[in-house]
Amino acid sequence: MDKLEPGMSIRPNLNIESATSLIERLYGFKNFKLIELNGYDDKNFHVQVNDKETECEVWPHGYVIKVTNSLESQNTSAVDAQTKMALHLGECGINCPQPVRNVKGQFYSLEEISQDGKTGNKHIVRALTFQPGKLLKQIPLNSNTLFNVGRHVALVDQFLKNFYHPAYNDNKSLWSLESIPLVRKFTFAIKNDSRILWFRTIHGDFNEQNVVMSSDSGDGTWRISAILDFGDTQHTCYLFELAVNLCYMILIAVQLSDPLEAAGHVLAGYSTIRTLPDMENRTHDICICARMCQSLVMGAYSYLQEPGNTYLLSTAERDGLF
Repeated sequence: MDKLEPGMSIRPNLNIESATSLIERLYGFKNFKLIELNGYDDKNFHVQVNDKETECEVWPHGYVIKVTNSLESQNTSAVDAQTKMALHLGECGINCPQPVRNVKGQFYSLEEISQDGKTGNKHIVRALTFQPGKLLKQIPLNSNTLFNVGRHVALVDQFLKNFYHPAYNDNKSLWSLESIPLVRKFTFAIKNDSRILWFRTIHGDFNEQNVVMSSDSGDGTWRISAILDFGDTQHTCYLFELAVNLCYMILIAVQLSDPLEAAGHVLAGYSTIRTLPDMENRTHDICICARMCQSLVMGAYSYLQEPGNTYLLSTAERDGLF
């Protein structure tokens, strides 16, 4: 697979009209409402189908149609790994977007996206069940919510302990903390010794925009109802899963008196499922800083490529850099 280079345009060139035609052809939906969602390098659409005019059973909350960027679309094995991980977690009782087969019975297909009569790039297109609720970033934070976030992070990794897909052998996401020079040097220093750092398959991007929350009790209590986005799944250090989550929880916790207190609540929740080994406990702060740098730099670069997409600056805005 090619590597991302400065100036390379990889995001799908797809408007609502083109997306509508694509969805009708691939999934057979006839009467539906289409809304474009946030996306980093991909294009995402929420499809709400009128089930009264559809013969087959319809997921009541609609679907997310994900059109993957042209770079990652070259790696179909990674997409297959993401699909199988979502199915595996669903079977384990973790609520997350479930893959939906297209009219050919496939979970995804490679499509040439053309617009305005121009020959386009090839992009993987897939459908996932839409998970309703509010994103974690949209609700008031408290210690109980942060505790449950930490617990959920550990619970997902517990279910992924025995999950394996060969795509992870040689597929390292740009967003993997192993791609940070500082962290890469650190892992070589300990010779990737699994007795010191545990290596397993992880979700890879437990941020506040990938956690869906619901409030059903009427007393203002929020619970985690779903996790989203398997685009950065990888086989790497367990520590990186927690560090990525801690990075974003600290950033969104500015509404609390002490953002670092948020990290403590997350760690407390995490520790109910998995106890941090001493080496991970002593080094997670380095990984948190690495992720923060990674998110700021890549967000700024992607914003240069697409200045109108403010979603790309969510980390920078919280940090007061833009």
